[in-house]
Amino acid sequence: MRSIVNASILALAFLVVLSGCDVIDRTEPSTAISQGTALSSETAVEGVRASMFDRFHTEGMSTFWMLGPAAQADNTFIRGSQNRFRGLNQNEDRSGVGTGQYNLFYNTINEANILVNGIEEGAVSEARAQRLEAEGLFIRSLVTHHAARTFSYEPDQTPTSGPGQGFTLGVELKTEPTLAVEDAAQTARSPVDSVYIRLENDLNRAITLFQNLPSEQRASDEFVPSEAAAEALRARVNLYQRDWDGAQQAATNALDLAEQQFGSSLAEPSEVRSIFNENSENPEGIFTIDTNPIQESAGVNNALAAYTSRQWIAQVPTQDLISLYDSTDARLDGFYGPCFDEIQGANVQQQCRNLNDPGFELQKYNAEQSTPYADDYVHLRAAEMVLIQAEAQLNLNGVGPAIDRLNDLREQRNAPQLN
Repeated sequence: MRSIVNASILALAFLVVLSGCDVIDRTEPSTAISQGTALSSETAVEGVRASMFDRFHTEGMSTFWMLGPAAQADNTFIRGSQNRFRGLNQNEDRSGVGTGQYNLFYNTINEANILVNGIEEGAVSEARAQRLEAEGLFIRSLVTHHAARTFSYEPDQTPTSGPGQGFTLGVELKTEPTLAVEDAAQTARSPVDSVYIRLENDLNRAITLFQNLPSEQRASDEFVPSEAAAEALRARVNLYQRDWDGAQQAATNALDLAEQQFGSSLAEPSEVRSIFNENSENPEGIFTIDTNPIQESAGVNNALAAYTSRQWIAQVPTQDLISLYDSTDARLDGFYGPCFDEIQGANVQQQCRNLNDPGFELQKYNAEQSTPYADDYVHLRAAEMVLIQAEAQLNLNGVGPAIDRLNDLREQRNAPQLN
């Protein structure tokens, strides 16, 4: 059994946080402060929150999270002499998504744990403390579930043969903040079922907290955790549990709340391109990590755009993926386009034809903001909730209702209807 020590100590700092609830500036730590001050100072507590969200701008929490699974699933492949994600494309040993990010996951979880139960009474207002706890529970669940689906099997899917036969362990469950070296301890991996029970309990608690927030602490857009986001994540977790009723209900709740609270719903065909365009309002957003293009760009070596559309164009859509789209499908035009290196001013479409006939690159992450490598990271959106509903319907009521729900989505994409 593998046990990993999370012995990192937070170097908390006075980070500048604009408009408390919604806007987070990324700044370099300037003054280290004691843990006692950190837990009792409102400025430092908000700094912990800012740091927690800022971790999503690192390569391990953005590019690997968003693009790595596509490479591993052969939806994208290496262009020419490029090497980025080659290990995943070629299924090389020790190239699993997330293996280099384990500490990053748990540093994020640790900061979430501070918001959940590490703030001293009176450090912030009661209403603000309630919101911080709800956000911490949501982020802890989001990262823990990502780690669980990376490092363990799904519930009730333990292999009965082969190298994984009988393996039922999930990931470490960290629910208390590690504030000093003496707090750090080895933690055994918990059984998969226990991990998912914790995820459900945390999300149910987060939903209750979000529901009872005063109006001034409620989310008004997709860029902060919300009741809609917690329901959407619960739908995803229930799907992995094969709790079809729970997944159906949570996805429905998420769609209803997202539309009520910030107007998110399935995009019209003409709006599909704007789903991943930072200069347009995302019509489908339920939870998105916002990126300040001046301060939070991941840079040429680490950014999603550098891998897919702006410079290296290392990962190119495969023909198998492109062939899934009908010629009228709005996603074909909205998410893909001719390979062109804007930084070098070079047309590389011919090189991309080695992987797909039109010579397309992936343009979801096209860095439309003012710097060439800054993208927002869309973690939860309306289309996923519809797909979850369709899968739930398939298992609850059969093929007909599932196809009907899929056709609702396909209609919004200008894709032919399924029979």
